[in-house]
Amino acid sequence: MAITASGSKIIVKPSNSLSLRGFVYLFVGIVVITMTIAVGVSVAGAWFVLPFAGLEVLAFACAFYHVYLHYDDYESITLESNHVVVERHAYKSTEKVTFQRYWAKVTIRNMIDGTSGLFIGSHGREVEFGKRFMDDIQRIELAKQLKVQLAKFE
Repeated sequence: MAITASGSKIIVKPSNSLSLRGFVYLFVGIVVITMTIAVGVSVAGAWFVLPFAGLEVLAFACAFYHVYLHYDDYESITLESNHVVVERHAYKSTEKVTFQRYWAKVTIRNMIDGTSGLFIGSHGREVEFGKRFMDDIQRIELAKQLKVQLAKFE
């Protein structure tokens, strides 16, 4: 998780410690090791290991593809003069919700799974922020910062 605050925009995104090139190298390494072992064992007489090794490589390929699709996911909050804009980007979908800054409320609630949730809303409509990218401590700190920023406007 990385929080970037630039002026009046807060961006929350996952901590991608491996570059896309690193994903390719890691995947190729896994394929080479798995297939080397599988071919070695099949030469020794256990040929039935090859289909399972192929399934293992296929499972890794599916997992890496899923990670690749969501590599650039993020959520952001933009505090404009009269609006609070909450934006979520996940793969091909982007959701943008705008609230009037004067009426916007920031709340922390305990969720059913034992974690806390950061909600931004007004007039009966609200959006949960940072569910996938932040832990409870970060949500509480961000809620405090947002409340201070929203109070400055009034």
